[in-house]
Amino acid sequence: MKLVRIIGTVFLLWLGSLAQPVSASSHRITARTDSSEVHHFRIYYPINKTDIREDYMTNSHSLAVIREYLASSPRIDSIVIYSYASPEGPYRFNKQLAERRGETAKRYILSQVPQDRKFPESIIHLRPEAENWEGLREEVFLHYHGDDRNEVLTLLDSDMPDADKKSRLMTLNGRKPWRHILRHIMPRLRYATWITVWAPVHSAQQKPDTKVAAIVPNDPLPYIPTEQTRQHTLFALKTNLLYDLATIVNLSAEVPFTIHGERFSILYQQHFPWWSWGENDNEYCIRFLSMGGELRWWFNPKHHAATVSRTERDCLAGWFAGVYGMGGKWDFQWKRDICHQGEFWSAGLSIGYAMPVCRWANMEFSLSAGYASIPYRGYRPTDDYSLLVSDPDKHGTWHYIGPTKAEISLVIPINISKTFKWKGGEP
Repeated sequence: MKLVRIIGTVFLLWLGSLAQPVSASSHRITARTDSSEVHHFRIYYPINKTDIREDYMTNSHSLAVIREYLASSPRIDSIVIYSYASPEGPYRFNKQLAERRGETAKRYILSQVPQDRKFPESIIHLRPEAENWEGLREEVFLHYHGDDRNEVLTLLDSDMPDADKKSRLMTLNGRKPWRHILRHIMPRLRYATWITVWAPVHSAQQKPDTKVAAIVPNDPLPYIPTEQTRQHTLFALKTNLLYDLATIVNLSAEVPFTIHGERFSILYQQHFPWWSWGENDNEYCIRFLSMGGELRWWFNPKHHAATVSRTERDCLAGWFAGVYGMGGKWDFQWKRDICHQGEFWSAGLSIGYAMPVCRWANMEFSLSAGYASIPYRGYRPTDDYSLLVSDPDKHGTWHYIGPTKAEISLVIPINISKTFKWKGGEP
């Protein structure tokens, strides 16, 4: 009789699946049997992020349902967390991103379980997937309707390695499908889901440890109209406080940008003190006019708390490495003890760290080292400082290798507020 019941249940479920196929747009999937339920939840992550933001996409609703479920479920037998990264960016980074998203989801679940319903951490199982190619294929099939739709689907269905598939997709038809995928589809592929199986006992004949194996389809979230106001960093203004203390007035501007999930920025620096004072303005002098630039690569951050200031300005926060070049002219005089002027150029490498210190400012610490070529000319003032006379015996060029810059900078990000409207994803 037990075997007949099992066969009959499977047959009825099969008939039901023929009559009502699983919708690819359902937000929460529930498969019922007499003794168990399987629930499928989804939370989304912004690009390159591992922290959970309740105000992102449909997370507000999903997290509320999750909290309610954890508080009301009679018993939870097992939780399996599938975590994903979207297929843009380097594979190694995507793999780490998927793993951290799964760990973040696990910590969130454990933090939301009421004290009277605590369960062992061992029942939570992580299943990270580095790149969500299956989800990309389904999303393209459902929501991409360009003229080259069949060509894109054929490429995604091919047997070529994922790296080659990504390279071909990024260059296909002048990057038109890739730009659409980045804008409208990739945000929907950065998520963590979990399956929860619980088994309430309905009769004395049922065993309390009954479990149900479930196959959860990679169903995309329906296109839900969403509107959200967010901060976008156009550029940042900064000044080196160490130079300011020495009255060397300086100003820098930095513009952040992203390439294939990697964070970069371009920095322009200007130093422009032009002071002279004392008798006939020939007794003391600080003149230093320089211009320079730096290309920075920002390391992808580890998990951190989702503070407003951090998430809005994460593009210019964390560790970075860069390559710089600069040049200019200078003139330093301290009575008759120091009397030199000249030009210089320098190039080298930089490393540093930046962090938010308040809602509107960051602090940045950096050190640069490299090579500098410094042609110089000595001079001496007359007894009454009315004239400065060139000293040919003090002409030459200094060649220097070592530390070239040390900076403790105050950074002011310049943000604009944008109201984004999209259907199911971040623009």
